Amino acid sequence: MEVFANEQLVFSSIFDMSKRNYIVEETGRDKERAVRIRFADVEADVLFYKLYGSYWRILTGEAALSLLLFFGIMFVAIRREVDYIHTVNEEIHVLEGGDLTREITIKGSSEITTLAESVDEFRKSMQNQLLTIERLEKSNRLMVAEIAHDLRTPLTSLIMYLDFAEAEIQGKEPQAEQYLMKAREKSVRLKELMDKNFNYVMMQGFFEKEIQEIPAYDILNGYISDALTYLEGEGFHVRSDVSYGNSMIRIQRESVSRVFSNLLSNIMKYAKRDAEVLISCRDKGGFVEVQFINAVRVFEEDKPESTGFGYRIITRLMSEMNGEYSTEEKGSYYISKLRFQKVPERR
Repeated sequence: MEVFANEQLVFSSIFDMSKRNYIVEETGRDKERAVRIRFADVEADVLFYKLYGSYWRILTGEAALSLLLFFGIMFVAIRREVDYIHTVNEEIHVLEGGDLTREITIKGSSEITTLAESVDEFRKSMQNQLLTIERLEKSNRLMVAEIAHDLRTPLTSLIMYLDFAEAEIQGKEPQAEQYLMKAREKSVRLKELMDKNFNYVMMQGFFEKEIQEIPAYDILNGYISDALTYLEGEGFHVRSDVSYGNSMIRIQRESVSRVFSNLLSNIMKYAKRDAEVLISCRDKGGFVEVQFINAVRVFEEDKPESTGFGYRIITRLMSEMNGEYSTEEKGSYYISKLRFQKVPERR
């Protein structure tokens, strides 16, 4: 409300008149809109403004804008969640197809995110279990193949000795000759079955073997002596140079037996018979080292096919005992080194 007296503004409910230092004069439009009221001392024109209606219109507009903004934000947020749910759903369908390498998308901090994290943890768990099963199956296949490899050498020798025995008694002992023929047939059949297992793949550590700490002399002397006797019996010239010292070494008895068996098998196949085979043993640093040095045979006909299985078996077995296996060729000589880990001296 505004009040004009003598065509000058004397009161306003909108402005603070005390802070005005100028005169506001009444306009012709103000007079048309004003109501003439007689006061005790003067007649004045009074103007009324309808600001209350404008306030409600503004308030209604603000409320409508706020609701629009609210629903807009909610729509965007819900849309994002729906898109995220679709993404997770598609990734779960990929997992259902067997592809466990597809990671679940993790974003935000909602309940959907928590669910996605749980699904991804389940995926990782299943992936680890399948990898473990695959390793075990691979290990099992190779274990059979390794056993077959270890049995080939004694079976070959058995067949050879049966041939020798059959030749000795041929025509002399018909009944014994028949028995030998049957034994040879069974041995050949068994060797054929062993050979078929060589299609299996390599493995690493299927069985946990007990590692023992034993004086080097107690374990190595017997195997080196047996190797020397065996090679001499097969017609090789063998020289030994061994010094075990007082060291303790870490070994697994069955593994050591298989290591020496495979080494002797390789020497029988590839070593030159009329040359010397040197077997040595020395205490070297943190290991006790056993060496086999032999001259390489020159084959007039086709060289025996190597599967490389013996080398892989020895390498794996030595590694399981925390030892080392290495080979090298120097001129016409082949050197095989077994390094057994020593037990540190206790002070």
